[in-house]
Amino acid sequence: MAFNNPTGFWLLLILPGFLAAGALFTLLHKRDRGRFAIPELYNTLTRSISITKRRIRWILYTLGMLFLFIAITEPRFGTKTEIVNRMGVEIVIALDTSYSMLAEDLKPNRIEQAKYAIFHIINNLKGDRVALLAFAGKSFIQCPLTTDYGIAKTMLEYIDAGIIPEPGTNLGEAINGSIRLLEKGSEAGSESQIIILFTDGEHLTGDMKKATREAASKGIRIFTVGLGTPSGEIIPIRNEKGEIEDYKKDRSGNVVVTALDEETLEEIAYNTNGTYVRITHGEINMQGIIDQLGIMHKTDIYERKISRLKERYQIPLGVSLFFFLAWLMTGERRSRYSDYRLRETT
Repeated sequence: MAFNNPTGFWLLLILPGFLAAGALFTLLHKRDRGRFAIPELYNTLTRSISITKRRIRWILYTLGMLFLFIAITEPRFGTKTEIVNRMGVEIVIALDTSYSMLAEDLKPNRIEQAKYAIFHIINNLKGDRVALLAFAGKSFIQCPLTTDYGIAKTMLEYIDAGIIPEPGTNLGEAINGSIRLLEKGSEAGSESQIIILFTDGEHLTGDMKKATREAASKGIRIFTVGLGTPSGEIIPIRNEKGEIEDYKKDRSGNVVVTALDEETLEEIAYNTNGTYVRITHGEINMQGIIDQLGIMHKTDIYERKISRLKERYQIPLGVSLFFFLAWLMTGERRSRYSDYRLRETT
């Protein structure tokens, strides 16, 4: 059993005061009736009043108030099953985990800035389903489509640069993996599906243009979020203490400089009717994407059966009305009072 309005129990404190006031009134009445008439005359004048019926009326009224207060607490017990349809959007957030995301042109580095922005997006979702996809040379589902945002944020914390065994940056695989994830776990139409791609845009392997055309043909919009600076930045290699030991180098021994490729990301967003956003100098502005999510077409993304407690305030309310009606219909006069008057007059 549960109560929608448990504060209503405070009203029950009125009853003891109510009963105490009634007892005090009775005592005062007994004390003062001697001033009104002598006992013999008073008994004669009140012969038509039934003390028993008066007490019964008092009990009926008190019980009516008691059950009325219980009804105000809105008790619930017994279960009923309901089918809940949830309207929303399905979102796959694909996060680049290649080593270039360790560049520190965004502080503390690109991937941490991306994770912070993703947290902000998830915190602003309302009823939408979200999934996480980590990618580098290959893609990996970190979290399937879910409305459990707590789980999604927990799984996001475990994503870091280098967790994908195959190095490189394959934007085509990221897009194809996101499409497969949507098709596998989706219950919505493509007009309610989007991909948010967090990357520096450096495309090293795979067919990105073919994957983009595939998403566009299915009506899936891709929002791209660029991380880094066009001028580029070297990639530090840190030890367990966080100290820089060296910098990332290519096979020739040259220090690698990783730069943001805005042209590629703008092309992906444009060809899928999406939006490109750039995170620069540690400034994160995801409001544009969040606003787009709010105006997107929403469909029934899933159906779920849930058990709820039934509202049962009608029961104590009905009992209360019964007692109040009985109180109104019960008089205080003796039922054979007219016979007493007839015998007296004869």
